[in-house]
Amino acid sequence: MAHVHLWMFLSILSSLQCLINACAPSNSGLRNVSAFSGESVLLPCSCTDTQHRPNSVSWETNSRRASKDALYTDITSVFELYRHRITLFNQTSPGNFSLLLSDLTEEDQGSYVCLLDKTSRFTDIYVKKRPKSPAFSQTSLSVLISVLFLALASGGATAIYCIHRARMEAGEMNVENNMDDHNSTYGKLQRKYNAEEMYGTIGNRHKD
Repeated sequence: MAHVHLWMFLSILSSLQCLINACAPSNSGLRNVSAFSGESVLLPCSCTDTQHRPNSVSWETNSRRASKDALYTDITSVFELYRHRITLFNQTSPGNFSLLLSDLTEEDQGSYVCLLDKTSRFTDIYVKKRPKSPAFSQTSLSVLISVLFLALASGGATAIYCIHRARMEAGEMNVENNMDDHNSTYGKLQRKYNAEEMYGTIGNRHKD
């Protein structure tokens, strides 16, 4: 009988010891996270004392990537599907099993649960498509190039016309100046022509 009592006492003491050493979760309940594809999300799961080493820990998910039938699957069993995209922090803090999931895709959407010493921490991830910046269409580019070309052509034609016009006006001014200049070649020829015309007229009159 004494052996039975001793066994019961040891069992109770062992249970109490487990409760004392059990990891006290820093948080619990359900958490919702929304993110755009390509971003990263942090799924918290840690003991109050991050240096405490928990007795058991695991991450499970029913995301479309890990589970085709919406049942929860241990991430370690499908870790290849998350290669290079999952980071755990327990290497530096034994009691911190928070999970960083990077480069999100729509297949990562779903529920994730951290089972830490018989406590659970749920996080629902909703992945949204990143809005695309308005692309400059090929048609718009062609229209812009055509408009620029027409603007340049119009400007060039106007410049050429202005230059030609200025040259013509300068030429007309030179002609007028030459006509007014009695010492110019044109003036001399004009006076000679006028003199010959005058002498011819006088000669015709004498003949009459």
